[in-house]
Amino acid sequence: MNSQENQQRWTAVVTPKKPLFDIPFRELWRYRDLVYQFVRRDLVTQHKQTILGPVWFFVQPIISSVVMTIVFGKIANLPTNETPKFLFYLSGVTIWFYFSAVLSRTSNSFSGNAHLFTKIYFPRLSVPIAQSLVAMWHFLIQFLIFLGFYVYFLIAGYPIEASFRVIIIPFLILQTAMLGMGCGCLISALTTRFKDLQMAVPPGIQLWMYASCIFFPRSMVQPEYQWVMILNPVVPIVEAFRFALMGRGEVEIWQWLVSVAITVGIFGVGIIEFGRAEKNFADTI
Repeated sequence: MNSQENQQRWTAVVTPKKPLFDIPFRELWRYRDLVYQFVRRDLVTQHKQTILGPVWFFVQPIISSVVMTIVFGKIANLPTNETPKFLFYLSGVTIWFYFSAVLSRTSNSFSGNAHLFTKIYFPRLSVPIAQSLVAMWHFLIQFLIFLGFYVYFLIAGYPIEASFRVIIIPFLILQTAMLGMGCGCLISALTTRFKDLQMAVPPGIQLWMYASCIFFPRSMVQPEYQWVMILNPVVPIVEAFRFALMGRGEVEIWQWLVSVAITVGIFGVGIIEFGRAEKNFADTI
């Protein structure tokens, strides 16, 4: 066989057709060291060449809660269901910051890592998973801050009811991560075709926050608009988070289950679209 015939030969790799919803768990486990390196890279680069470094993650929720307490609690005098105003806003800010961090980070998966995706193969879901873990680390710091103030108000005798309901907290955190990652993966997949969509993410997150009972309890919403609050999957998470820790909140089990169903749906659609975009990423980016 001459060299010309060798050049004309090609190899076809035949693989089974993958299902529509496909998460490569085995590959992700094999590349777990890569996920760790992504997490380490993001944590190091975030704190590099900064004055306060990780202190910002302690200061940010406190400052935000103080501002909300003054503006919405004192000036606007919005009710907080007999919960200490500062603790009410800090609880909402803590869970919201986690959701928004996962969403904004994962929405940048393709555009922010194009230099890697076009040069080497690895499970692309490693990037949004790593981004979610980075956001989880920040959330744990802020949650510890919340627990510190929570214990203070509890010892001070404020009307806070701690009970067995706290066992739901891990499930709420997992749901928040899935919702943020699902939305982020969907946006990341769409930005490979519509570049300007990335510009709409920050204002979109800001508007979503105003509609998610972060500044006010759901009991303030008029009955005819309560269904809108239920269809917003973040609202039952926030209300259940407050109810589990402080015994104050307006959420029923069926409302939380609706939120879970919407979260699972968004997560599934996000993973499917992320997988589709991964196949044609090099041609569309």
